[in-house]
Amino acid sequence: MSIFMKATIKVDAYKCQEFVDVLLSDLVPVMEEQGWKLHGCFVERFGPIKPAVVVDIWEMEDMAHVERVMRGDSYRSDPRYQRAVPVMKAAVIEESLTFMEKRGGALACIYE
Repeated sequence: MSIFMKATIKVDAYKCQEFVDVLLSDLVPVMEEQGWKLHGCFVERFGPIKPAVVVDIWEMEDMAHVERVMRGDSYRSDPRYQRAVPVMKAAVIEESLTFMEKRGGALACIYE
């Protein structure tokens, strides 16, 4: 059964676009090569002006898949990841991760 990860990331509002750009152009391809699938990257349009809030929904095979990728750590040496690190350090204020199981809805699962 697939597992979904919701990453809720508070970022400096003035660096939000740069953060989203590097996320989509550099980090997503790196993580998708590890077998993760990004289903959506959302930026809240209403709510606090500062900080901006970005929510990503990722799908993985299961929790063991998450642990293999995080323990393997090979993605951290990828030049695309290295390029993204300074942007993330400058923009990210806080990040929280929530792992979820799908119980309904129209979102297609790739690992089922």
